[in-house]
Amino acid sequence: MAEQRDPQKASLHADGRQGRMGRDNAPAFTVQDEIRRDRRVRRAGQYRRARRRTAPMVAVAVCVLLCLALLGGAAALLLRVETVTVDGNVRYTDGEILTASGIHAGDSMLLIRKDKLLRKITASCPHVETVEIEKTYPTALTIRVTETGALYFTRVRDRVCTLDASLRVIECTDAVDGLIELRLPEIKSAVEGSTLVFADAEDDARVRAMLETLGGAEDVLALDCFDLRDRYNITAYAAGRAEILFGDAAQLDVKLRIARQVYSNALAEGSDGTRIDVSEPSRVSVSYDQVINYSKE
Repeated sequence: MAEQRDPQKASLHADGRQGRMGRDNAPAFTVQDEIRRDRRVRRAGQYRRARRRTAPMVAVAVCVLLCLALLGGAAALLLRVETVTVDGNVRYTDGEILTASGIHAGDSMLLIRKDKLLRKITASCPHVETVEIEKTYPTALTIRVTETGALYFTRVRDRVCTLDASLRVIECTDAVDGLIELRLPEIKSAVEGSTLVFADAEDDARVRAMLETLGGAEDVLALDCFDLRDRYNITAYAAGRAEILFGDAAQLDVKLRIARQVYSNALAEGSDGTRIDVSEPSRVSVSYDQVINYSKE
């Protein structure tokens, strides 16, 4: 009688695979299956061992974070504002600065930030330029303000606005004595306490760059008006005694230096009105005893 094969007996196949026989004489698993299973087991064991090694460190980190959170919460509850001192203000009263700051008794000392405080105060008190805060824990706070003075003025539609050196609008007023007039390209908005916004962003960068050079001419020139509306026809005036044509902004510092020397010589010669064209630094044109058509707008 022919020997019957047990389908569950191990068998060795021609391709080298060894395993148990399943239905239809197909191997239930192979050597490769065993190798993959062993790898999975080893990886799982490595993962468990890694977790056991890192678990204490994770627990410590969690405990530290919880402690810090508890300490921060306790500090926020305990460190509360009780007294506020305002220092450095001249134009505004302590009450005005304090009201603008929005700080009240009982506020958390830890949540008071200088940048937010500056924005709040300058929005209501535009003459304030800088703000410093000094915290004396646990309950005392000092606000030190530095007030700015107007340097320029400009006309924005039907208003006259005074500006500081950074072109921040100080206030809208007709009191402009002693200030330098700026005739500027189109202004989009002028809000007290905020910087001017030009209709064209390129004009903003251009005007600021020119004022860095022209704004420092406070010696013999005594310039009191800058016409910066046309980028190719920059003009400055000196109290009706001189008109200086700079052309464009190229070599502006060189042009200013030449104009200063020429005007100094004109004053020495007694010229009543001098028109100086330095648009081409290599070919300076000077006209003496001229009528300078200048009036503050």
